[in-house]
Amino acid sequence: MLNPTNTIGDAFHKLKRSISENDAHDWASTELKDVWVEVRKIDSEQRKRQSAQNLRRIEPLLNGIGKYAKVIEVLCNGTPFMPYVWAPIKLMLQLASQHKGIFEALLSAYSEIGAALPRFDRYERAFKDNLEFQNVLAAVYTNILEFHQRAYKFFRRRAWPLIFLSLWKDFQSRFEGIIDSLKSQRDFVDTEAASIDILEAKEFRTRVQYDIVQKQKHLAGLVEQNEGSARIAQLRHSIEWLAVDDKTQEDNILRISHRRHDETCQWVMKDPHMMAWIKNDSNHQVLWLNGKPGSGKSVMCSYITEVLPDTENIDVCYYFCSSQESGNVSTQILRTVILQLLRSHADIASLISNEFVYHGLSCGLTQLKALVPQILQLVPYTRILVDGIDECSKDTQKAVLKDLQAICLGTLIPCKVLFSSRKEVHISERLSGKQQISLDNCEEVETDIRLYVKHKATRLQTSDPELLGRIESILVDKANVMAELRYCFSDADLEKTATSLPKGLQKAYGRLLDRIINGSGRSDAIRILEWMACSYRPLKSYEILDGIAFQPGSTTLDEKTKMHKKVLDLCRPLIEDGPSNTLDFVHFSAKEYILQEDFHNGRPFISAEDAQHNISFSCVAYLNTNSCLLPKQSGIETRAFQVVRGLHSLQPYGNRFWTSHLLQYCSLQARKKMPLSEDLSTQLNMLTRFQKASETLAGPSKHQLTPVELEGLRALDQMPQVKTLVTSLIEFRSSLEEKDASNTSDKTPDDMSRNLCSSDPTHFSMIRYHYQMTLESLLSQQAPQLFPSIDKSLIKKFADLYGDSAFACHHPRCFRATDGFSSARQRDSHEASHARKFRCAHPSCVSFASGFVTRVAWSKHNDKYHRSVDEGPSLADCIYPDRQARVGVDISPGSITRDDVQTIEDLERYWEENRSVVPVNDVDRHSLLGTFWLSPSRKNKRQTNIDINTTTS
Repeated sequence: MLNPTNTIGDAFHKLKRSISENDAHDWASTELKDVWVEVRKIDSEQRKRQSAQNLRRIEPLLNGIGKYAKVIEVLCNGTPFMPYVWAPIKLMLQLASQHKGIFEALLSAYSEIGAALPRFDRYERAFKDNLEFQNVLAAVYTNILEFHQRAYKFFRRRAWPLIFLSLWKDFQSRFEGIIDSLKSQRDFVDTEAASIDILEAKEFRTRVQYDIVQKQKHLAGLVEQNEGSARIAQLRHSIEWLAVDDKTQEDNILRISHRRHDETCQWVMKDPHMMAWIKNDSNHQVLWLNGKPGSGKSVMCSYITEVLPDTENIDVCYYFCSSQESGNVSTQILRTVILQLLRSHADIASLISNEFVYHGLSCGLTQLKALVPQILQLVPYTRILVDGIDECSKDTQKAVLKDLQAICLGTLIPCKVLFSSRKEVHISERLSGKQQISLDNCEEVETDIRLYVKHKATRLQTSDPELLGRIESILVDKANVMAELRYCFSDADLEKTATSLPKGLQKAYGRLLDRIINGSGRSDAIRILEWMACSYRPLKSYEILDGIAFQPGSTTLDEKTKMHKKVLDLCRPLIEDGPSNTLDFVHFSAKEYILQEDFHNGRPFISAEDAQHNISFSCVAYLNTNSCLLPKQSGIETRAFQVVRGLHSLQPYGNRFWTSHLLQYCSLQARKKMPLSEDLSTQLNMLTRFQKASETLAGPSKHQLTPVELEGLRALDQMPQVKTLVTSLIEFRSSLEEKDASNTSDKTPDDMSRNLCSSDPTHFSMIRYHYQMTLESLLSQQAPQLFPSIDKSLIKKFADLYGDSAFACHHPRCFRATDGFSSARQRDSHEASHARKFRCAHPSCVSFASGFVTRVAWSKHNDKYHRSVDEGPSLADCIYPDRQARVGVDISPGSITRDDVQTIEDLERYWEENRSVVPVNDVDRHSLLGTFWLSPSRKNKRQTNIDINTTTS
């Protein structure tokens, strides 16, 4: 049998190791009477504030501990063990007394412990020398100290009031185990104390005590397992709720960091402004890293992000903005910050899940404004880097600067933010008064350029060291166009080209564009840049390749007309490969230059009219090849064979954005009073066959048209059928936007897609649906069995190229509807963010992940599948709490009268109308019941029912 003194000693040392030295010193000298004094003091202060919380509930615990102390003295003489039973109570009451909800939770727990303690005073004599009962004393000591250790951990973490109640909910299963253990010991004492002197009962008592110990071990293992499963579930649900993919940010920082030479950027960590920003204090909370285009801001941010985590107690979050950001960028940044912190501090998933996810709240800016400051207070110190905000629109720049400074900064929030951008007017107005590091005319930047040039110059093929030195000196001012030197194949060419290289980024872009203009693939290169500069989202390389394949005289796509990927090299180094098979400009300023700068005779390199015309033509010409995707025109295998050959990679983008590009082109032509091109008009007339025969445009549009849409539609007046087609699509898509905003339906994604197909006045939704089904079938593990006639190697090649973004969101207005996810699970998680979801309270339930759109559906689910979980009084008992005792009858479903049923229905409606959340405990339940029962309408109705029932009796 275990030695009880050793058991007590182990519990004592386990708790002592987990507390601070100051608390250990205080506890050692704390007596039980000090706890009583503190309780009375807190009670007095609360009464003065008129916020008393009935501290008499703790008296049974303190009285029980007093009796327990007298009995356990025999095991604790000469040891520091005893104060650890009551001293933590004093500390935790002090800490919790200023927080009503936390204090209530703590009092309730102490009350339950007090009620579960064995009644030691009855059997004081028996405890003196009996080993079995001494083990009971040791077990009680262990249980009490385990509770103290867990509670202490909650109270002593950073910003504990913010997360205490969330962690307390997670602690409930372990707390119930502690209470069950105390009750088992209490029952054992009560049952066996009477026979303590009977020798024959000794073996029985030993066996019972052994059973209790084994049961406790088993329950502890189950609790540990359940807590682990719950933590994993909370983490998964929190990530799903955030509905943000940080892989793009990881890819961005990896791609940018590869541009840096190993010995560059190191100076920035020693800059006084940077050191002040890194320091963990409340000063210099904003740092602005600025510089002209191409000065190395993004590379610098990637370096800071790489080395800053080595600083002790600092978490680094980052976000690299893009010129093609869609949606609310502030929301995207905050979601990404939370996800990055969540990966380092998994325990904050308890706060996110318990306070937001399981309450059915959406992950919008309103919720993030409440959540982000709490999380930032919970983690030690955070630094957030936001690069490239100048690439966003002016309105987005203002919103990001305002939201991040308002939400992430404050005297109580250990967080600082670094913004990186050019010196644009809107940004300068808001950041000019902040600490700054400018990369313009910076000696350290010049030194970095020399190191970079020296490193690159070593790759040049020359045997003349003096020539290499001269080239290095020249290139320090012209490093942006070093790529041109790779086309030199002699020392003379090297020196001549290096000397003639332009100085400055703008001149460098001009020289690269001159090379494109004078090259053999001029037309293809220009069309590639048009697609990249004028698209509505980042494009995949295969989308651009198929887009430029369509042009007047080439209106079909097959193996012969598909463009080879090498054609993209015509535009390098102006463009580069981005994450997830996308293409991007080497720098945002390159896109600005080709669209805005005067390249030739006052005109930019790319004409907006030409670009919009060419993209419109490609989209419309491609859509005219889509008849084969309609089920009436082809079978599933025929569609699969078309899709797997890569002939429809333009479907998501072209189907969604062709009207936008067309109206942009029409608007520009209307301003110049120029007609539409004949080639495009021909393709548009052919496209009208996709208008459903029964659909006609009824009356004026209900949608508020933009100026561009109005101008563009007026330009189509000479083509009434085309105008009808375009107008009906605009109307249809605007109605989808309104439905998405309200989103009160409870349809499955497949139901939504089918509903789109039936309500769309054209066949384009039907085409998109069957394309998506075919695409996902080809990417499934069953693809070889579904399509035995298609070669397996072709299916694999297709999956490798298109699998990254194949699973598109079913909500047509979402930007992810045309640029999807790599798996169905990621898409499902994202789609959950489109509606306010009410999640089942049981993470193990199959309906937990999907949730419910409406509270009514959620309530019905809980009533049907989880009714037994609710241990509180039933609704009928709430209405007639004393009915059974008063009349002595069984209140079964058959005995409830029609009036009872009507009352229940009334209360259900009242519940729905007056509660933002369903009551979660008996206090809430009865509080609401009282308000309901005393309402005038119910008072009159209740009196009528009583009169009728009395008469009937």
